[in-house]
Amino acid sequence: MTVEDEVLQGLAVLLKKSLHARWAAVYFRDQERTGFDPVRSSGLSARQLEQVRQLPVPAQQIPVLKNLLVKRKYLLISERSVLPLLPAELRQLLHGYSLVAVPMLVRNQVEGVAFVARRAGDPPFTGNDIELTKLMVSHATLLASHISLFNDSLEMSVTMARRSDVIFALDEINKSISSSLSHDQILETAVERIGWIIRTNFISVLGQVKGSLIVQVSRGTGVRVPESFQPGNRLLGRSVAEAAFQSGENQQATALDEIPGRWPADLALSRAGLVSLLAIPLISKETPKGVLLLGRAEAGRFSAEDIFAIEKIAAQVAVALENAKLYEELRELFISTVASLTNAIDAKSPWTWGHSERVMHLSVALANELKLDEALTERVRLGALLHDIGKIGVIDSLLDIKAPLSDSEFVPMRLHPEVGVAILEPIERLREVLPGILHHHEWFDGTGYPKGLKGEEIPLEARVIAVADAFDAMISNRPYRGAAQSSEALAELRSHAGSQFDPRVVAALERYNRKLEQERLPDKE
Repeated sequence: MTVEDEVLQGLAVLLKKSLHARWAAVYFRDQERTGFDPVRSSGLSARQLEQVRQLPVPAQQIPVLKNLLVKRKYLLISERSVLPLLPAELRQLLHGYSLVAVPMLVRNQVEGVAFVARRAGDPPFTGNDIELTKLMVSHATLLASHISLFNDSLEMSVTMARRSDVIFALDEINKSISSSLSHDQILETAVERIGWIIRTNFISVLGQVKGSLIVQVSRGTGVRVPESFQPGNRLLGRSVAEAAFQSGENQQATALDEIPGRWPADLALSRAGLVSLLAIPLISKETPKGVLLLGRAEAGRFSAEDIFAIEKIAAQVAVALENAKLYEELRELFISTVASLTNAIDAKSPWTWGHSERVMHLSVALANELKLDEALTERVRLGALLHDIGKIGVIDSLLDIKAPLSDSEFVPMRLHPEVGVAILEPIERLREVLPGILHHHEWFDGTGYPKGLKGEEIPLEARVIAVADAFDAMISNRPYRGAAQSSEALAELRSHAGSQFDPRVVAALERYNRKLEQERLPDKE
């Protein structure tokens, strides 16, 4: 019972007692304001109460009551006067009673009608009775109206807040697109924001790969995520999500456990504790690219407002993922082009073949081990791939000398970081990568080249590339020595941590190497 109902119930009880009536009933305007619904009563028998509940009053269709609304004055109803003018259902209910009907006015608008009934043999309503009724009805109506206004304002505030959350969610997704164009970042942001604005126990984003739906990300709140909805898994057979993808239209299942012959994916979700599902296709350029799937642990439909909000987010996610895919394709094309260039440099000597790509992969692994952000990791990737491009200006014979280089021979070799920067500087896309290339031969103690930078002065990407470059060089054959074992190379790096190399990066390499060794160990039965 709402506070408004309590006020109206109190009015019915008070009217019955104060006026020594047989019963009192209060009809209040319905939400559509097209008529009055029976809200509260006092003194009605069970049979009468059932009749009242089934008799909302369409005031505009009953001339007597319509007249009450127009004149906004009380009405006396008896079998000899008004009662014969009422519909049969009302006449049956009111047979044997005389009533006073008082309009419930707020700012001269009728919000409801209060009825007070006495038996035909009881004393008739006096002028004082009517004035008392009008006074009590007036105070109760004003209070109920204020409560209703407060509730409406509160509901409007909640609605506005929800809409603000939707706008905020879309803005955050937009920011994630413009800031990184990362497929994973877009998905994480979308899932997080949806969880903020929609009450849901399960969220999954499925993308289309070669005609099949592949799980991209799944999150569960209060329910476990089924194995079949773990990232990377392909959805098998038909499902609510598949139906949305194929039709390009929203699909809802309001009670999963009541669907006969449930499909495998939906059955897995049902067994995980979900009861209702909403699947919204991710459409880009009028073509479904995937599905956004939401689930709840109780039966029922998602509200129109929820669906509206999710559709807006789904549309944004679809565009974002398509842009991210295009960006990734361009990025891969760029990196492939750069890799071809570096392979051409590495091919100048059989001793350095594949060195740049190996240093790139190891540098990225160290960046991940150090938990560097996406932008810095990308600078590490490209810088490592291009770190030796300056050797294009080094005499080929220097690369194949079967002894350590002399001081005079080493001079042109020392120039390769600066030559590399000079070659790449005109390329706008690579401007941020240049510091990693220029300084990858700086030493942590300040005795390196070309600038003699020290410690934290050396860009972090250059410190990462330096460790990966040295490690790969030591475990590879050279014309003047054989390849070292990984353990020997790690020991050498450790001995120069703090002097030549950043100790933090060396420690990251040791952690990474231990993980590789663990992966190589055979599984114990």
